[in-house]
Amino acid sequence: MKKKVAVSAAEMMLLADLTVPADFDRALRRADDFIKLAVVSAGRALNNAPPRLLAPSETGIFIGTAYGPLETNFCSLGSLIDDGEGQISPTLFSHSVYNAAAGYVSRLLTIHGPALTLTTYAWPFVVALDQARLAILSARIKRAVVIAVETYSGLLEDAFKRWHGLAEVPWQPGAVAWILEAADDISVCPLLAEIGITETACEPGQLLARAGEHWQGDSLVAGFGSHPMAYAFALTTAMDLLISSKTVKHPAEWLLDAPFGQARISLVF
Repeated sequence: MKKKVAVSAAEMMLLADLTVPADFDRALRRADDFIKLAVVSAGRALNNAPPRLLAPSETGIFIGTAYGPLETNFCSLGSLIDDGEGQISPTLFSHSVYNAAAGYVSRLLTIHGPALTLTTYAWPFVVALDQARLAILSARIKRAVVIAVETYSGLLEDAFKRWHGLAEVPWQPGAVAWILEAADDISVCPLLAEIGITETACEPGQLLARAGEHWQGDSLVAGFGSHPMAYAFALTTAMDLLISSKTVKHPAEWLLDAPFGQARISLVF
């Protein structure tokens, strides 16, 4: 029988609502918002997933992001230019590495399987979902923590305002985290039957503003504005509803369509 992949938990978190748990407070005291969002959202998702007895190596981490810890990157480069090689903060430099968040998630949540950070400007969360799904299907791991996180930067805000001639930027920094499982090992949950992604070259301003992006499918709503995390927030809200209700028994499909491509997620129960 062909293996299947289930989604057992889905969590969404805005930066404005971020509260670091007391047991992570010391470990994250010098971390940037990008790392904190990744760790806390992943921890919440795992807490809401069914408990399982797995070896640390049987769980993997997959992070999807368009812009990564960009503000930390700029701070690190600024310190290098202003203070010289001998004075740059080792902590600041290490946190500017895109996979640093995955390292924190791995260490604090005791996850020792594969840890990947994937970057693309279209739908990085869907790309991370697909890679995690394939890792479970290959039997490399039995569980995956899939995260999308964006914190943006002042430079991106300035580019958005200049490109579109607007005074306000509609972005909402935040994160989402899903727990994927080998379906044979879990109770009734939505199954990821298929994921398809096609990306098309477009003007950078369209990706910044998500111009022309729209979604359709069961439980997907358009109430999250127009910004690079909006689709991930919509998918997560819809998935959380499906997990909690357990009422949809027919195949479903979510379609994301934009000038920069198309993404399709097929679900079954």
